[in-house]
Amino acid sequence: MWIQQAVGQGSSAVPKLLDAFSSPEEVYAAGRLELQRAGISGKALDCLCRKSLDAMHRTAERCEKLGWILTPDDKGYPDSLRQLFSPPLALYGKGILPNLNTPAVPPIGMVGTRKSTAYGDRAAGGIAAGLAAVGSVVISGGANGIDAASHQGALYGGGRTVAVQACGLDVEYPFPNRHLRQRIVEEGGAVITEYLPGTRAFPNHFEVRNRLISGLAWGVCVVEAPERSGALITARHAREQGRDVFVVPGNITSAESYGSNALIKDGATLITRPSEILREYQIRCSGALQEDEADRAQMAYHDYLEHGPEPIRRTLRVADGTKLPVQMPCPDGASDLAKAVYEALTDTPITAEELCSISGIPAGKLFSGLTELELYGCARSYPGKRYSR
Repeated sequence: MWIQQAVGQGSSAVPKLLDAFSSPEEVYAAGRLELQRAGISGKALDCLCRKSLDAMHRTAERCEKLGWILTPDDKGYPDSLRQLFSPPLALYGKGILPNLNTPAVPPIGMVGTRKSTAYGDRAAGGIAAGLAAVGSVVISGGANGIDAASHQGALYGGGRTVAVQACGLDVEYPFPNRHLRQRIVEEGGAVITEYLPGTRAFPNHFEVRNRLISGLAWGVCVVEAPERSGALITARHAREQGRDVFVVPGNITSAESYGSNALIKDGATLITRPSEILREYQIRCSGALQEDEADRAQMAYHDYLEHGPEPIRRTLRVADGTKLPVQMPCPDGASDLAKAVYEALTDTPITAEELCSISGIPAGKLFSGLTELELYGCARSYPGKRYSR
């Protein structure tokens, strides 16, 4: 933790230190001259020459209250991250990090624009639902737009998903997705980061974070990326790391798809179904992947968006492969406003005006409650400002 904080996340100093010293203890014991011989200079050198671990002891205690810490010495640390040019020396997380070292189904990263269209959300959610339904871990960044749609689709598919944050575990960024992150953890997934608690999400953190999304996955699927996009940076990382790059084709008139469509021109694999991703790994996975089931889950998700849910019953695969039934009532952690809105909702879509009349809640507050319920996954919106459970 001390070394990572001294040199910075994703720093080129990390591989220099790993090459020059055989253990973190040796780095800690090294003097200024030894560190300079290893190629360390500037601010990183000054920080490594300050040997106090007091702050890191306090931080470790804080991290353990929030969740857990993994280092490359730990058995549960993902092997694929050890292979990165600058691997994270400390990973902080909460929830259950799925087994990514010997997965039966390929883990897939999903990325795209924060300013997604309805088409992009539908496409990302459907692909993620299909992948998750057959056991693939869906990895994304927890941001608005395509990230959120991917996580939500994976949860709908009854699978597990991992959100890789560009801030500390205790920083609610983006704030509207705080309930989504809670659901990810509650339903067997994890939220992880290489940033210490209290670290805000600064712009330069995202490019550093993106190498972890691609690094944890066997392949990355891009859905809606403009010409200048963090998703394109993730695709670049994926190619540099030897991962596959898949792209869902976008609307040629939409600026949100210019970058992703350009990836197809540059040789990325065009896909429209989760089975087309899984097919790439049949040999690597001994032909055991359920392509048809994945496509059926994708269509079920699209039908869910189009026509609204029947009472939602999904399955959650836990570590030993057991499937547990999951229902989506209004959670205990919801606000009183959200609970009141939920009571007014029915299984049949009704208009916002009808909801206001039934519940007695003013329109402004009503939409706040509806947004919270949608993030929890227990309410759904339809064209014409209609809503249902």
